[in-house]
Amino acid sequence: MKIQTKLITCILIFFLSTNLTKAQSTINEITNEFFKVYEKNPKKAVDYIFSTNNWMSREKNYDVENVKSQLSNFIGLVGDYYGYEKITEKNLGESLKLVSYIIKYDRQPIRFTFLFYKPKDVWKIQNFKFDDNLDAEIEESAKINNL
Repeated sequence: MKIQTKLITCILIFFLSTNLTKAQSTINEITNEFFKVYEKNPKKAVDYIFSTNNWMSREKNYDVENVKSQLSNFIGLVGDYYGYEKITEKNLGESLKLVSYIIKYDRQPIRFTFLFYKPKDVWKIQNFKFDDNLDAEIEESAKINNL
């Protein structure tokens, strides 16, 4: 009886772990998962997004640690989190896609920019950035010569 219970437990663990680590097939699935994790723990969300690219997760990546540290410091200054909205999505061919989001905070919005790359059949993060230059860009776009 004990062997049967252990076998069933091992099978359940195997199926659950393969289901949890299953790569998302679309960029929307990846970003939805990112924001789901972000709502609870922004640092873990950054770890998640970079985990989609095995080249960045092979060893401790100091750039990733730097992004997490800067983001944590920035979040401490902008107040409560209220959600996100997609700003834009741009393609360069079939294999490179940039997606940008407004992240809504009490004090001011910030922007997250994801650059995704699909070398074969799976999308992975190529670059992730954040900034708060939205006001300057919207003012520039409102100038008459940009119409």
